[in-house]
Amino acid sequence: MNNLEFSLKTRLKFGEKEALNVGKYLKDMKLNRIAVIVDSGVFNLDYIKEILKSIKKENFSELKIWEYSLKAEPDYDFLDETKLEFLDEKQKPTVDCFVGIGGGSVMDIAKGLATLTTNPGEARKYRGFPTDIIPSLPTITMPTTAGTGSEVTFNAVFVDLKEKKKLGINTTNNFPVLTILDPNLVSSCPKSVATFSGIDCLVHVLEAYSALGSNYLSRVFAKEGFKLVFNNLLQTLDNPKNLDGWANLQLGSYFGGLSLLGSGGGPTGALSYILGVHFNVPHGLAGAVFLPHIVEHNVRNGYDYEELYDTIAGADKFLDKADKNRLFSEKLFKLCKDLSVPLTLRGFGVDEKNIDILLKEIKNYGKAFSQNPAPFSVQKGEELINKLIQK
Repeated sequence: MNNLEFSLKTRLKFGEKEALNVGKYLKDMKLNRIAVIVDSGVFNLDYIKEILKSIKKENFSELKIWEYSLKAEPDYDFLDETKLEFLDEKQKPTVDCFVGIGGGSVMDIAKGLATLTTNPGEARKYRGFPTDIIPSLPTITMPTTAGTGSEVTFNAVFVDLKEKKKLGINTTNNFPVLTILDPNLVSSCPKSVATFSGIDCLVHVLEAYSALGSNYLSRVFAKEGFKLVFNNLLQTLDNPKNLDGWANLQLGSYFGGLSLLGSGGGPTGALSYILGVHFNVPHGLAGAVFLPHIVEHNVRNGYDYEELYDTIAGADKFLDKADKNRLFSEKLFKLCKDLSVPLTLRGFGVDEKNIDILLKEIKNYGKAFSQNPAPFSVQKGEELINKLIQK
């Protein structure tokens, strides 16, 4: 076992109806000027109204409830516009913290605002991994989807519309201080969104498990996250009233986020960024079209997924290693098929006329490709893109 370092800075509250206690938890943390960012997709749900009512009962000195209604993924310009909602005439924050209730974009917006309300200048100034900056305001995350892992990571993804790139504002100041996982928050999630989110988690755990930069702990979290999501995603989508299934997906997402803290991404995540930015494909879906092909490539080149195969419900643990790996790849393809993931890029509008947009961008992601456990070059990425418009 190699040397490793791991720090978990986010307090977790997990369980049914836990979201109704968020106001009390904010009081316990001595926070009195509260900004709540709520995804427009859930804003009018009865349970969200109940949560907001429970927050209002605490009589905070300041409570600003702001509805997030941006349909596309958040960008730096949007951040610059939105931060003005939370600054006074002297450019000082009017709130003590940000509570993000929604999917990955909402939680990322909360993190981005937590940084921009304490640090002067445009959002682009803090692209990437900024250092030597003023500490952010505390962020509390309450995910209404299960899969992004944003509820426990410091990363916040934003699009640079000018350069057509996803770069984010990634500072360890933005580790959420508290995350609340409540299956009632996700049980009303639309099937398509739940599907994309679940596959997004599979991308996270499979890349965190296999990346050359992974370590013992990242693989432990990735293995547990894979088991929970792979074995519960289809069944939960077919039976959305099963809160136990949603709870398992929430924990799988949580473990997926933890696995990324000690590891790194890989080619699937990189390719999904390119497809998402240029063709407006939802992040999880953009990764799903590539994921089984990357896993198939790794299996063919000798990478061993046997440990993950053994966590699949009903798996035959007496098979030899080669058969387990072959079946692991096949089961991943079958899951994507059962979830109606497109088998070709043409469904996203990619064809011979515009494929060069993707091929040009691939050259910028060699570093991510180099993290793959089986050699995966820029040329291999180009070959995969071309393959996926031929079907």
